[in-house]
Amino acid sequence: MGRIYHLLLLEAKYLGTYYTSVPAATLLLKLSLSINRWPDMNWSDTETLEKFRIADLSCGTGTLLMAASQALTDNFIKFQISNNEQVDDESLRDLHKLIIEEMLYGYDVLPSAVHLTASTLALLAPETCFQKMHLYSLPMGRMQSGQIYLGSIDYISSDTIRTQLDLMSPGIGAEQVGAEDYQSVAPLPALDLCVMNPPFVRSVGGNLLFGSLPDQRGQMQAELQRRVRENDLSASSTAGLGSVFTAIGDRHIKPGGRIALVLPAAVLTGVAWKKTRDLINHGYDLEAVVASHDPERWNFSENTDLSEVLLIARKKDRQTTKKSAALVHSTQFINLWRNPLTSAHSLALGEEITRGAPAPIGSVDNLRHAISEIVVGSEKYGETLELPWSEVRTGPWIGCAFAQTNLLRTAWMLKSGQLYNPGQNRLFKIPIKPLKSIASLGPDRRDIADGFVISTKKTRYPALIGHSAGHIRTMEIAPNKWLAPRTTAAAGRPARDVGLLWPRAGTVMIAERSRLNTQRALAVRMPEKGLSNVWWPVRLHKDDERAEKVLALWLNSTLGIMTMVAHRVPTEGAWVQFKKPTIEELPILDVLSLSDSQLKRLAGAYDTLANEELNTIQNMADDPTRSGADDAFSKVLGLPSLEPLRSELAVEPVICNRPLGRDLPTVPVDQLQFELM
Repeated sequence: MGRIYHLLLLEAKYLGTYYTSVPAATLLLKLSLSINRWPDMNWSDTETLEKFRIADLSCGTGTLLMAASQALTDNFIKFQISNNEQVDDESLRDLHKLIIEEMLYGYDVLPSAVHLTASTLALLAPETCFQKMHLYSLPMGRMQSGQIYLGSIDYISSDTIRTQLDLMSPGIGAEQVGAEDYQSVAPLPALDLCVMNPPFVRSVGGNLLFGSLPDQRGQMQAELQRRVRENDLSASSTAGLGSVFTAIGDRHIKPGGRIALVLPAAVLTGVAWKKTRDLINHGYDLEAVVASHDPERWNFSENTDLSEVLLIARKKDRQTTKKSAALVHSTQFINLWRNPLTSAHSLALGEEITRGAPAPIGSVDNLRHAISEIVVGSEKYGETLELPWSEVRTGPWIGCAFAQTNLLRTAWMLKSGQLYNPGQNRLFKIPIKPLKSIASLGPDRRDIADGFVISTKKTRYPALIGHSAGHIRTMEIAPNKWLAPRTTAAAGRPARDVGLLWPRAGTVMIAERSRLNTQRALAVRMPEKGLSNVWWPVRLHKDDERAEKVLALWLNSTLGIMTMVAHRVPTEGAWVQFKKPTIEELPILDVLSLSDSQLKRLAGAYDTLANEELNTIQNMADDPTRSGADDAFSKVLGLPSLEPLRSELAVEPVICNRPLGRDLPTVPVDQLQFELM
């Protein structure tokens, strides 16, 4: 029923209703409600369960709430059996009644979705009579009085709001009293678990934030901004309503409780998501992140192909016991090579993850080589590793950057200026610094458009416009356009001072975005300084042509590509972005610290390779030009051969758009929605 509803929903585009798939919901709740995460919880004690609260502030058709019900039932059965107590139909009926009437809370702005949630939850035990359900359809939009409602966002400053539909509240009808006044209210209790797949809409691009109400959208956006500002909410509408919903959920979670989310993968490294990461960094222990590296399904939601992650975090409790406080020392990153197709696969996968031990990433002082495979039956579903949370929270969360643990370990060590070589108990030192410490980045595309127009003739302002795979074939590239300073400002835009823009031009250009499986270069060098609309101009703090050449060579080598891919902002599989603040922090070869001899030899290698055609990045393993760049760095910096690393990187799904391991199993999609029944 959920699948049919998702396909027919006309408002999906405007409400960002990308509903969670059943397998993803099953996996997320299996991990979130794992017995290991709740060591003090007696899952078979009804008095304890009666006080346990789970809510979804954007419940849609109830997929996550259904999965929560199933996970609670699993825990109940396990505890009953472990205590040698009987599990019969009557005890399960009583449990299900308790779950529906007391434990689960669901909220949405679509009455039809709330009705379907009630139906699907009830059908899990059709013989059971329920006296109440905590399912609420919340008002959204401007009422005749001028009052603006924002759905679950109204919980930003309250734990109770009025509703437009309240299912089965005793003694209270759902009848509308006035234009904006409703009899029923929707309380939001203090939560043990807040689970959500928040709306994806955001305030950039097509600007569909509240797009289902086009006549009121501007007022609702202004109201949202006012509430976010006045309530000091750690959220950004630029990232989307997902950021806002996460911050609102946080305000209603008990200390020691958890938040479990389905979010765009950009939350891991995206600049717009920094406030959300900061919220979790300061108030939570990030327990687990699950990413799909399956080229067939980068997503965990229906009707979208965008890359997504599952995220579980535990809210800090300063008064907690020492035992509970010691639960999380590290964050588990689960990198799926295969995105499960059925809930049966997800249940087995969840059991394997909770039983297994993630591979420690190790450190410069404590090298580790372990790889923890996630195997279900005879099929490998991925790998899992752990990173110290104290180190993860200080920067972008890159633990899901690659499907292969070896690549993650190498990228992690390289941040500290050490090259890890699998199987060797030594590291190779490389002078690494954040790019901003040796260079500055030029203006972005909006600034360029505000200061220049493209000229029909050659001018004194060369530029590299576009990122055509047919044009960008070598490390050295000539300007393909010329710019002319504007005489008047663009319509609706401020004029930019060319005297401030042009001094930020550079010769080395780093891609602003890329389709990794089709393009050849993430960086190029022009023989003269220029600007660009889709490349970041790089200007070294010290003018040195040889250093510029070495930088361009590094960014086209295996180590340079690996580092950039590790710090990408995921969009849709191989389609990625490289945001300015992220690139400024990019760990990069400190070309300004190299000796004169090293600069001479590496610049000479660049001169030899600069005009040789590069193969596509996905074919880097057999690329003689890239091999030449790697060999040059190995010889000059005293590194081992980079060929094995280049081969591993070439088969990464985000680069080659092909699955790791054997072909994916095929399961009829018609079965997917019925696996929880």
